[in-house]
Amino acid sequence: MKKCNPNSLANLKPGFKPKWKDTNTKLIRIPVALEKQVLDYAHQLDDGVTTSSDSIVTNDLQEELMKLMAKVNDMEKGYKSNSASQLVKDLKALSDQYNLL
Repeated sequence: MKKCNPNSLANLKPGFKPKWKDTNTKLIRIPVALEKQVLDYAHQLDDGVTTSSDSIVTNDLQEELMKLMAKVNDMEKGYKSNSASQLVKDLKALSDQYNLL
């Protein structure tokens, strides 16, 4: 058996069910801002749900692209068809942020 705190094993209640299907777990540190996304993704993996590994990034990227499209549709300054300089800058920034190119 792996090394573990004997007090932890002694304090386990009968019928205790772990939160994870794969009972081998490890304590890690992650940024608080990413906690929910990381846990949601980890639980999906633990449940055997097959999802795209980029689904978290894809959702965020889709939101940002929808915001840009709204600006284009509203013909905001820098987003008009004859002057798309701001759109180009924003698309380059998104590309850099998500390492698309």
